[in-house]
Amino acid sequence: MTDAAPLPTPQRPDTADVARLADYGAPLLQALAARDVALPATPGDGLVEALARIALALQAADPARLRRQESWWGRLLGRDVEREAAGRGLQSQLGVLALQAREQAQQLQQHMAMRATAISATGQAAEALQAWADAAAADVPALQGAGQEALAARIDHLQRLAALRRIEAGHWQLLQQQDEVLLQRFARIHDVLLPAWRQAALAAQAATGAVRAGQAATLHAQIDDEVAAAQARLR
Repeated sequence: MTDAAPLPTPQRPDTADVARLADYGAPLLQALAARDVALPATPGDGLVEALARIALALQAADPARLRRQESWWGRLLGRDVEREAAGRGLQSQLGVLALQAREQAQQLQQHMAMRATAISATGQAAEALQAWADAAAADVPALQGAGQEALAARIDHLQRLAALRRIEAGHWQLLQQQDEVLLQRFARIHDVLLPAWRQAALAAQAATGAVRAGQAATLHAQIDDEVAAAQARLR
């Protein structure tokens, strides 16, 4: 979305021609159409999936916990065994999985910057549409018949478009907030929980005692909780 050219300022109608009145605001609508660029709806999905793969790789190190997470029907169908096998295949790629998660986080940050620009531009569009509608409202009583009806309908159309733009900006702002929370969860997993889990898991493998093993299990549970919360945004 670009805003190199400023939006046209309101031009009050100075005619009684019905066709021109019915086309009031056309310069603004054309300028807005030239600015519009579609944004992907759910850019954070890739990051959520990357975090889920990390969680699955960690789950394979604790088959008992994995079985507890699966329903009895899932265990009957062998889904816990399938997940354990998939997780073990991912364990050796934990570093790669972390790199993929970082790349997805960077892409999400880039998209959020684009969306922030879109929010600003959409707010400007709403203000411009409302300004054009307000500028012509005073001229409606001076017109008669079809001309008055045409301009009134056009003003109503511009006001509706302004309302839609405000709703759109609010929706995008909500997505910004959700993605910001997702990035915070990624940072907690990547920068805090995962390194601590690795350290605790290595210590447990070196047989330094049940305390370290318990720490690894606690950190693993915290990572699972963070990933589950991130996945909840997609429902």
